[in-house]
Amino acid sequence: MIIQSYIKKFISNNSFQKVLIYGFYITFIGVNIIAMIVDSISGSYTSLKVEALTVFVSSLVFLYTHKTQNLTFGTYGVWVGPIALYVLIIFSDFVYWNFYFTLLIPLAFYTLFPFRSSFIQTGIHFLIVIILMIIGYHTTENNFLHDVDSLSAFVISIIFMVAFGVFYHANLENSYNKLYKSNQQKEILLKEVHHRVKNNLNILGSIFGLQAMREQEHTKDILLQNKLKIESMSMVHEMLYKHNDFSNIDFYQYTKTLSSHMIDLFEKKDTNVIIDLNKVEFPLEIMLKIGLMLNEMLTNSMKYAKNDTNLTIEISCKQNDKEYTLIYRDNGKNKLDVQELQNSKGIGIKLINLTSKELDGELSIDYKNGLQYKLNFRDGLQLCIA
Repeated sequence: MIIQSYIKKFISNNSFQKVLIYGFYITFIGVNIIAMIVDSISGSYTSLKVEALTVFVSSLVFLYTHKTQNLTFGTYGVWVGPIALYVLIIFSDFVYWNFYFTLLIPLAFYTLFPFRSSFIQTGIHFLIVIILMIIGYHTTENNFLHDVDSLSAFVISIIFMVAFGVFYHANLENSYNKLYKSNQQKEILLKEVHHRVKNNLNILGSIFGLQAMREQEHTKDILLQNKLKIESMSMVHEMLYKHNDFSNIDFYQYTKTLSSHMIDLFEKKDTNVIIDLNKVEFPLEIMLKIGLMLNEMLTNSMKYAKNDTNLTIEISCKQNDKEYTLIYRDNGKNKLDVQELQNSKGIGIKLINLTSKELDGELSIDYKNGLQYKLNFRDGLQLCIA
């Protein structure tokens, strides 16, 4: 059960080519180890030596590929298999079953190499096999190499394997073209959806802005705060619309865009925002929640934080195993009563608390030479900030 879970996780988290390469080496090494056990029991020590050398070399190639993640090297490293088979054919006096094993080699080429390259590799492989057959014909009395019916059957098998490769790649290319066309259509539709959602949110924000111009100060402030919340959500859809990846949003870019917008809106040009985040992406529903929290935190800092010099806002996140800590702080000198702030009836702090609960996180608010928000959460919701 644990192995099955690990295999599923490995397949889902890695490219198709990497999965195929790793699968080939693990299978190839495993088969050769089994062959070594069989040959040691049967006393075929010549074959045992070749298989042991094959396992050793294949393991080195696999470990190097894994360490360097050089998939090109790993792909061409599959030639360890055919070369070992050629050596085995020579040292086993050209027995017929080793020749039939050579028919399986093109399957690896067809799977791991592109169309043209796979046929070049297959051609080189069968050319070497034919040369070995000619050598065996002249140097041994092997019945297989001197029997016309056996040789005819072998040649037909070679033709079948080549034909299989043609149909395999033709079908693969056809499926790829269909999927690519379907994906292009979906991307166009998703772009249109996010574009319209962004426009509708902007229209709604503009309505709040126009209404605020006609209201008194208290009502105006409420309308403008709602306008900011809408704009923070609109930015998420705008970033999805402008980028090719519709499933995730760059958190760093979003935070940078949002903070710049808030600085312009509140006319706080001397505000310094320090963002300490590596490149990370969030799905739409998570980014909307974090965006609303950041919007409220930035709004509070812009409106209420006072400093004799420049206002500085720091946004950072640290990872500890599967635990993540998002920290937002400013350097406002006006000391706040944290308990009073947490018990406030204002919608801003309530929204921050509610959103942190929706993220299944633990929020703490403190004053350390400025107001600080600290959110701890696990990666169960794929909140992989690093």
